[in-house]
Amino acid sequence: MEIKTIKVLLKKYLEGKTSLDEESILRDYFNNGQNLPEEWIHYRQFFTYFEKSKNESFPLSKINSYNNKKIWIMVAASIALLIGIYLIDFFETQPIVLEQQEVEFVFKQFKTQMKNISTHLNNGVQKVSYLDYWNKSTQKLLK
Repeated sequence: MEIKTIKVLLKKYLEGKTSLDEESILRDYFNNGQNLPEEWIHYRQFFTYFEKSKNESFPLSKINSYNNKKIWIMVAASIALLIGIYLIDFFETQPIVLEQQEVEFVFKQFKTQMKNISTHLNNGVQKVSYLDYWNKSTQKLLK
């Protein structure tokens, strides 16, 4: 192979413009070439590395099935928990049926409580009106 051809191919290779056929010519030249120019000796290591790395194989790591099972167990437990909460709520919340006497009793209690609240609010309003009276009288004195 001519050195000029290899030089052109090497320049194209370093620029990333070579085809696969041209790269195989370069690989063969550097792997089999005995009389390489001094400035190209470091390219021999470069191309022989790629040739050696083709033969290397890396076994695929086995996916840990324990983690996969653990995830599915957590998902199943979450679903079971949600279903359990729903069923407990469903069975415990039944409509409340009150008899007429109970309704009247509760209504009477409500009325008495509302009267108590009204009484306390009215007392508070009377005290506020008393304060309003004092405020008006002090305003008259200040003028």
